[in-house]
Amino acid sequence: MYALEIPKLKKSSLAYFSVTLLVASLFFSVQPVNSAVYSFFWLKPGTGAFYSLGSAVLGFDDHGYANPVRGNYSWICLEVNDTHAILDVEVNIEVFQRPGWQNPGYIRYFGIEFLEMAAAGDLSFIKRVPMDQVVGRIELINRTTPGDEYYAVKIPSPIIISQKFSVVVDLDTMELIDENGEAWGKWALWIDPLKYPLEGNTEELFIMDWLNTTVSLNVKYKAPPKSMVIDTIFGEIVRYFVAWCDPIENDFLLELGVQGMTDICMSNYYEPRTGIFIWAGLFDYLDDVLTQKFGIIKTHTSAWPDFFYLSDVTFVPDLNGDYKVDIRDVTAVATAYASTSDDPRWNPEADFDHNDIINIRDITIVAMEFGTTFIE
Repeated sequence: MYALEIPKLKKSSLAYFSVTLLVASLFFSVQPVNSAVYSFFWLKPGTGAFYSLGSAVLGFDDHGYANPVRGNYSWICLEVNDTHAILDVEVNIEVFQRPGWQNPGYIRYFGIEFLEMAAAGDLSFIKRVPMDQVVGRIELINRTTPGDEYYAVKIPSPIIISQKFSVVVDLDTMELIDENGEAWGKWALWIDPLKYPLEGNTEELFIMDWLNTTVSLNVKYKAPPKSMVIDTIFGEIVRYFVAWCDPIENDFLLELGVQGMTDICMSNYYEPRTGIFIWAGLFDYLDDVLTQKFGIIKTHTSAWPDFFYLSDVTFVPDLNGDYKVDIRDVTAVATAYASTSDDPRWNPEADFDHNDIINIRDITIVAMEFGTTFIE
């Protein structure tokens, strides 16, 4: 997960001793002596997570049907205060040709109405694929054999759908707010682990008015079945939070008429110390970012459990990935102090404020968090 190696310092270095004294003075000014800070709330500027999407089929709200797709989904916290967090979100989706397949992957629009529009040069029904990947590439399928009719418009792979944008998260309600100030729904990639009991269930309106359907998720802290080993980048998870709902029939999906894709069913798994989403469990993954920004309204995969899972994570200012901020993290920042990107001592992981220099602000950040560990 982390490739960082902390270099050995020359203790005779005057610069090292100066920075160490600086860190010590900052530490004692912001932390009580011999105190231990235990915090579950690791969401800080610079903290982020990277998710991988395995092979799957996606259904779009413009009637597009993509098969197969892969890609990634990431977020990084830009700013945070007591009430809100600003996240930089990036989603990349690729429609690809599966190894061993004779034909390329595709996005398909099934129905004679789409065929007739495309034949007349009207591609306005295609709303989710960038038009530069559509024009001159579409295939028209017009099979009129009685009993075997097939009318469709296909766009062959490769197809890339990618966007990067910012959202605001209300940390009390977990509601997402877009760049225009409009509420989307709830952020499903993180939960407050102290909000739920360590035994028993908690049911709440975790996702509200998703596709005009209110979804209640039942959250439970439990041990996984012996047959299910949850081995993640955190190591093997022996206790986790799982949030799930019973299938809910949705009118919009019914009207869309995509066979086998007419209900909403979720099963999300969360790392117990941090509340971060780790994988999608028994059901496919979907959230309001994918729905509102990309028009993805349904997923299906046979690649369980690898469809949607946490593949990398960054905790700030935990530089070495041991889930606590201690003297090793202080040493890493002190080693890179006053360096810039062209300096051999440069360590981009220690540039917490992303201003391309390791300076007093980065020292202050690690000093403020010294002693922090994650909930056990």
